[in-house]
Amino acid sequence: MFKKFIAAVLAVVVLASALAGCAEKQGTAQVSGDAAKASESELYFTEQEVRESPEWVTKLDAVKDTEQLIVVAGVDKTTAYITMHEKSEDGKWQQLIATPGFIGLDGLGDANINDCYTPVGTFTIDKAFGLADDPGCQMEYTKVDENYYWSGDARKGMHFNELVNIKDLPTLDKENSEHIADYDYAYQYVLNMGYNSECEEEKGFAFFFHCFRVNRTYTGGCVGVPENIMKFIMQHIKPGCRITLDSLKNMNGDLDA
Repeated sequence: MFKKFIAAVLAVVVLASALAGCAEKQGTAQVSGDAAKASESELYFTEQEVRESPEWVTKLDAVKDTEQLIVVAGVDKTTAYITMHEKSEDGKWQQLIATPGFIGLDGLGDANINDCYTPVGTFTIDKAFGLADDPGCQMEYTKVDENYYWSGDARKGMHFNELVNIKDLPTLDKENSEHIADYDYAYQYVLNMGYNSECEEEKGFAFFFHCFRVNRTYTGGCVGVPENIMKFIMQHIKPGCRITLDSLKNMNGDLDA
């Protein structure tokens, strides 16, 4: 029953994202300011109340030694329940936002260079960038253009698993790297999850937290959420934010809590 519920919610989110995207492209001549505001609040679910984080989240080992945490709890092979939490001044954890989202085609597992698993574990988000203008990110933000790649070149000096500019690395193996501009919708806003910070080739590269594609119900190993949810997270994330990923069952999660 719950899987059907998540599937239904995701269908609504995908449709909402598509409709809002169409509305934005129609321009002000066809869409009034009031209608645009309604689309933002009603379709994107960004106006959520800050509430006390559920107990199962506060019991996760991942809350230790951090003030912010993004929780990716897998509920089906390629779907997840995703929340962002922050510790208040009085030491209590608060949930800032929640959303369904997508994970890797192969599900959660042992992420590597060949498969489409989303990594399991807890990592520190270490890079914020995107094709869109800086939305007001509290982390250092890089607005990328046609010159930027995420290096998949494991040769010495090629900065494997890092954001690079082709002007600085003209001999980069572009074929085996990700050209950021080729992912126009998904990479409007991106956070590098911090997986494989050791930059070991067999562990893979480019595991991001980003906007999902409206025509895909899975990712290549990243985590995808609606664009406005992603923008909200970009505006609220702070340096040192951690992300923890596993199945809802392994987290002892309870979505009714």
